[in-house]
Amino acid sequence: MMGLLQVNQSMANEADKVLLQMADSLHEATGTEFAQMPCGGWKSRRDSVAREKSLYAETPQLKEKWRVRFKTMRLDGTLVSDTEGVYTIRTFELPIAIEDAVAEMYSGEKVLLLAPWYTAYGIHGNGRVAGYENVLFEVTLGEKTADSEFTRKE
Repeated sequence: MMGLLQVNQSMANEADKVLLQMADSLHEATGTEFAQMPCGGWKSRRDSVAREKSLYAETPQLKEKWRVRFKTMRLDGTLVSDTEGVYTIRTFELPIAIEDAVAEMYSGEKVLLLAPWYTAYGIHGNGRVAGYENVLFEVTLGEKTADSEFTRKE
């Protein structure tokens, strides 16, 4: 058992290094700044106009339903899936990296997440993403809704 924990910790450390380098490379190439998220991984920072808007905008609260669209991409930019649906916030319906990011987003905001495997799809993957695979998420927060009839689309 201890051996598996050590392997996972080693792989998590490696994922963190790879994504830090990627955040630095994207910053150099595009000027986009990234901040490390509490769960691990990196989130693109807001520009000054978006920061101003975020001061007055409503952000998702525990167990509220919000429309979320997220694209899952491999680190080379290859699109894996494009999913949209209504999700209950902080109930683990979304990958941990996305849960962490949307908690601080406002309606209409779009962010890029560099997500290590342990905050994306974990050791087992999800059928389209392999286990232990780091991914990019492009997340757009829609509106708060009470409509539970909207279903997820891929």
